[in-house]
Amino acid sequence: MTAQTQIKWVAWALWLLLQVAMPLGAEEKDTLADSLMSISLTDGTQLEGIIIQETETHILVETLLGLEIKVPRTAIVAIKKRHAGAFSRPDPNYTRLMFAPTGRPLRRGDRYFFDYYVFFPGMAYGFTDRFGVAGGLSVIPGLGLSEQILSVAPKFGLYDSGDVALSAGVLYMNVADEGAGGMAFVVGTKGSPDKSFTCGIGLGYIAEEGEDVDFAEHPVLLLGGNIRLSESMALVSENWLITGEDFGLDEQPLGLALRFFGPRIAVDAGVIIIGEVLKEGFPIPWLSFVYNFDD
Repeated sequence: MTAQTQIKWVAWALWLLLQVAMPLGAEEKDTLADSLMSISLTDGTQLEGIIIQETETHILVETLLGLEIKVPRTAIVAIKKRHAGAFSRPDPNYTRLMFAPTGRPLRRGDRYFFDYYVFFPGMAYGFTDRFGVAGGLSVIPGLGLSEQILSVAPKFGLYDSGDVALSAGVLYMNVADEGAGGMAFVVGTKGSPDKSFTCGIGLGYIAEEGEDVDFAEHPVLLLGGNIRLSESMALVSENWLITGEDFGLDEQPLGLALRFFGPRIAVDAGVIIIGEVLKEGFPIPWLSFVYNFDD
């Protein structure tokens, strides 16, 4: 399969996600009042139930036990839709696979601290329900501040129906003495937070000082997903296909990790499998964590 054919297949897949999503968005609005909701209150209480009545000052909630509770709007921190049969504890790292972003944008006001391999920390913040930015600065021992790796990754949500999300963004990385580079990407996700499939396409680039931005000739394709295994554990997969004649199948990275999480913290522990590296006897270990400050 040529690089041009691969691009067409990924573009077709992303278009198909949008076509499937259109009727779903309308249906979700029509059935919102009958949906199971998760309601977070200022005192830390979490209510699960159906909103049966709303006024400007209160909402009336019927809980899973059949009790009706009148809740003042001033006591509500957040109201989130919970699909029937879904787990009650949300994944704090809902916008990412292992490293790559999903199509889901970071919600307005949501913010989290992340760290990869201990030495690559950063922060992410959702400025709106469609636009968020992640940024980090490495803390590699023995290197000066000017030698550390700076990264900035804005992401813009193009579409989000709850079941289907599509986003575009840019990853920018800079090392003062070595120049800059990164990747422009489009990524789409289909499914619920508990079980979803993600595909995307990215184009790498190099931006050296005083020269025009030089984009790669061949794109990188992303295929991944997640599936919830329990209330506090999920399986996450992230796989890359680097197109071009210079990259064989034994050089493509395949990632698999278990995600362990509580109300705010998510830890990914797994492996990255590359055929050429595996010939030496071991896969590359993967370790990262996220602390979500979402109230």
